Amino acid sequence: MKNLSDKMQQCFSQSTMMLLKRVGAISKHMGCKAYLIGGTVRDLFLCKENLDIDIVIEGDAIHFGERLAHELHGIIISHKRFGTCTVTTPEYIKIDFATARRETYAKPAALPTVEFSSFRDDLTRRDFTVNAMAISLNEEGFGNLIDFFDGVGDIEKKQIKVLHDKSFVDDPTRILRGIRLEKRLGFTVEPHTANLMRKSIEKEIYKRVQAPRLRDEIILTLKEKELFHTIKRMDEFRALKIVHPYLKLHEDLSGTFTAIDEACSWYNDNSPRKRSIEKWLIYLMVLFNDVSYDGTLYFCNKFELKRGERLRMISYKRQSSKVLKTLNAKRKILPSKIYRLLEPLSHEVTLLLMAVSRSGLGKGRIMEFFHKYNGMRTAVKGDDIKALGVKAGPHFAKIVEKILYKKLNGILNNREEELEYAKKLAKRRL
Repeated sequence: MKNLSDKMQQCFSQSTMMLLKRVGAISKHMGCKAYLIGGTVRDLFLCKENLDIDIVIEGDAIHFGERLAHELHGIIISHKRFGTCTVTTPEYIKIDFATARRETYAKPAALPTVEFSSFRDDLTRRDFTVNAMAISLNEEGFGNLIDFFDGVGDIEKKQIKVLHDKSFVDDPTRILRGIRLEKRLGFTVEPHTANLMRKSIEKEIYKRVQAPRLRDEIILTLKEKELFHTIKRMDEFRALKIVHPYLKLHEDLSGTFTAIDEACSWYNDNSPRKRSIEKWLIYLMVLFNDVSYDGTLYFCNKFELKRGERLRMISYKRQSSKVLKTLNAKRKILPSKIYRLLEPLSHEVTLLLMAVSRSGLGKGRIMEFFHKYNGMRTAVKGDDIKALGVKAGPHFAKIVEKILYKKLNGILNNREEELEYAKKLAKRRL
């Protein structure tokens, strides 16, 4: 049996190794078994850093996690229904514990029936051989590799392979996981697995999967690095229809994705009021370029996107052409006009407009918006305007708006000038 203790010492930090050995000591004291599993083991062979530590316990994982958290003065979050927990150490090392279990599927794509079982059963329920390896953390045999399905052999062959022929029937979301894993690792889906994948897609078994589960896998896919290659591979498998039946792969998609990356990088480096961007949503908007408004709305509702995500998808579909036409115009456009166009839009929509604009003038105006105008406020506040005798209402808001537009256009340059202009506006209504 192959022992990986030396390799673990090379790849893991000293604090992680001490933690894993502590797990082994506790397992001996509690009379149970502990195994490091999944992607952490796979990436050990690939010399890749993987901070997601998953451990399977042959016994009570929650009880085990409670014991470890107590000894380390860490934090534990438990999910009793699933027999799982997450322990976070004072050094912010996070470990996921799961009670060994097996899964059975009453029908294709159904949620599995789960029952606690043996460690071997737990490995058998995994998606691909490269993810079905484990390392013993028990004091006797610490570091021993458990590889029932020759995951090491498949790593050496650089191939993605399922454990059994019903894998994509039991869980069609493995189609997307397999494609992600293939591109991320630089591997290839082996021919028999690829054939099983295509058959599952042809039979449209994925339609039986609960929409939120499929949505989560789609979002994870859109978060992959070098996304174009992943989307291209999905197209080769005819798996784009899992997302929407009318999605197409265009030749210029690679260039558009590159432009999105460049726009987001510029934003992160230059915007003084930047916030985090949901880049995956920008990619999704592009994929839906040729899908109708109704088709886009159907997708948003079917996959239960969050309200904000749905609004951003729809606003791009409704307004992008009109906004781009104005921004790309060669005539002079006042800053207040640019502000009125872009301020109501989300940053995701605005950055996509910047990416797809074929005009340097349009891109420049969007850059100027982010750099100078986004989030601009008047120095004069509501109380100042109330003091002028203006009551709350539409006129009140209109005064604030007019002051802001004059400020954007460089006509009002300080609080005193804003207040003087506010007095003029107030007198017109008194």
